[in-house]
Amino acid sequence: MTPEELFTLPCAWFVDHDPGEIAISSRIRLARNLEGLPFPASATVEQREELRDHVLELLGKEKKFRDGLLLDLEQLPGPEKWLLFERGLVSRELVETEGQGGLAVSADRQDVVMMNEEDHLRLQVMRSGMSLQEAWTEICSVDDVLESQLQYAYSDHFGYLTCCPSNTGTGMRAGVMLHLPGLVLLEEIRPVIRGLGKMGLAVRGLGGEGSDADGFLYQISNQITLGRAEEQVIEEIQEVVEELILHERNARLRLEESRLDWLRDRVSRAMGVLQHACMLPSKEALDLLSMVRMGLAMELLSLDRAHEVEQLMVEVRPAHLQRLAGEELTPEARDRFRADWVRSKLADLRKGPKLDL
Repeated sequence: MTPEELFTLPCAWFVDHDPGEIAISSRIRLARNLEGLPFPASATVEQREELRDHVLELLGKEKKFRDGLLLDLEQLPGPEKWLLFERGLVSRELVETEGQGGLAVSADRQDVVMMNEEDHLRLQVMRSGMSLQEAWTEICSVDDVLESQLQYAYSDHFGYLTCCPSNTGTGMRAGVMLHLPGLVLLEEIRPVIRGLGKMGLAVRGLGGEGSDADGFLYQISNQITLGRAEEQVIEEIQEVVEELILHERNARLRLEESRLDWLRDRVSRAMGVLQHACMLPSKEALDLLSMVRMGLAMELLSLDRAHEVEQLMVEVRPAHLQRLAGEELTPEARDRFRADWVRSKLADLRKGPKLDL
């Protein structure tokens, strides 16, 4: 698979859901380092290059990666790196750091190994919907393949050794991305976030650490990696997420029962702006499409291929939009092109409203 072939395919983990699904995707990430080799920030250029090339060679022999994407990121233009980031295939750090980074993506576009990010290796598995157990089983198989051929840095006392102490132990971060417009609209999301923090869970936006929750999308993941078994952490996150899903469903029901006209107005305005705006900033487009997704879930409007709204939520992001335009655009030109693109796509998807828009 070439980068160009990858970019013509939809995000395997972020599209084709029924709009009523609240759990969008599940992700598990493992941080691993090699025995006797300095962490990437302290390693020489030659050491980082040797690590990257060796791991790419190993993964190129594995069936699930052989027909996927094996990349020396230094050979990839900057805009294409940001495309990978917007698809959740690389971290922001790996895009922004010039450090002999490498990337392996499986043929199904759901298993990832990053090289020379903060740690020597970052393994990541993504699955659609609430699929933490499936993701855990899969990432264990990838980890076993690498550990059978590489000597990991491991302490009997601390567990897997990592560059950042907050990852030491299991080196695992497990999380689920949720669509929570009901809790946001009822202004109940902040107490929820505070409560999750007290439970040792992190709440982040679509772009990961440090990002805002644009489009009412929240990633819930563990913060503690030391002294707890991976299976226990996954089970606890799953229980919390299932409870959050119940809270979101309850919030939507309360909105429908007590504020239906207001909700209809919000959905109508979102669709109206998307259909008629001349300029659309990225955040506004994502927020409005998210509101449309909620309207579809609550049967306040109807689109012919409603599940494709999620693909639009990917396409409106800056790097994807410039690829669709076929050229580098100024921020103002991007906003104009984004408005035109969304308008044309919605016209194609729209079958007929269930309310007067």
